[in-house]
Amino acid sequence: MKILVIKTGALGDIIIASTFFQTIRENFKEDKIYLLTKKIYKEFVEVCPILEKIFYLPEKFNIVGFLKLILKLRKEKFDIIFDIQGNLKTNVYTFLIGGKERYGFYRLKIGRIFLTKGVKKGEKIDPVNGVLSILKFLKIEKYVKKMKIWISEEERVRFDEFFKNFGVSENKKIIAIHPLSGSGWITRRWLKENFAMLSDKLIEDGYQVIFIGSGEENYVNDIILKMKNKPINLINKTNLFQLSLLLERSSLLITGDSGPLHIGVASGTKVLGIFGSSDPIIHSPPDAYYIYKKVDCSPCHKKICKSMKCMKEIKVEEVYKKIKEILENGRSINNNPKL
Repeated sequence: MKILVIKTGALGDIIIASTFFQTIRENFKEDKIYLLTKKIYKEFVEVCPILEKIFYLPEKFNIVGFLKLILKLRKEKFDIIFDIQGNLKTNVYTFLIGGKERYGFYRLKIGRIFLTKGVKKGEKIDPVNGVLSILKFLKIEKYVKKMKIWISEEERVRFDEFFKNFGVSENKKIIAIHPLSGSGWITRRWLKENFAMLSDKLIEDGYQVIFIGSGEENYVNDIILKMKNKPINLINKTNLFQLSLLLERSSLLITGDSGPLHIGVASGTKVLGIFGSSDPIIHSPPDAYYIYKKVDCSPCHKKICKSMKCMKEIKVEEVYKKIKEILENGRSINNNPKL
């Protein structure tokens, strides 16, 4: 049997999809699994041993390139297509590719007509169990719910040298902080001054604080300028595998709702998510801790907000206390019940 999975983004969701790939492989050991995604995720998906072949959407949409891809996919004669992206565009892709069975999520009612069986998005469920819920249409005996990043031994060896070059001490515990957010999602960022105050407290407690992620270096530099102590700044200095290996060696990751939240969980480190405009019930992995203030307008899922009320409600002392609970006891009060 030939199975095609459609997942076009974002990075955190691609990592969540690793549970989907593993579950299909666990239950259908002889079947061939293919993926349709975007080239920006090549680094992650190319090393996945489960995938037989990966197809990439054109980087810039052009009708000729798109039609060539659709014809190429149609020739594969897939038995099952899973659209786990679940927007109208991917619903249409699923229909055009023409698998015998087309299972998928859909957001708009019109999207349902392109699927043989569909699940409407919007259920209050964590992202791992959410993506696996589409498999209810098959006889699944075992679900794999642990996210995974596949890393070669060569990459691990190279990382040891990389690790030393940035002055990271092997004798001090590491707390990684990701103060940024996905493209344009300002509402998912805790306040700069709060990150600065929290980082100073952690450094004074004897931890090595390392800023991680990719994107706006100037934004992170503003945080560092507000600090009394000096962190290690690895913004824009790691690839996916280096980041995952760094997090493997960390005692804790503090982050907003973004890709590193899922990378941290997949890497096996403890993760504390600081949530603002998004709902942690449906966006936080079940193995992560989180802090969330449900104010009168939340979750709004807006990218920009003048008041940032939900983030301003989250105080430094509250986050610091939660960190101590997690590090000292392995548990945190009033937290994700899955832990």
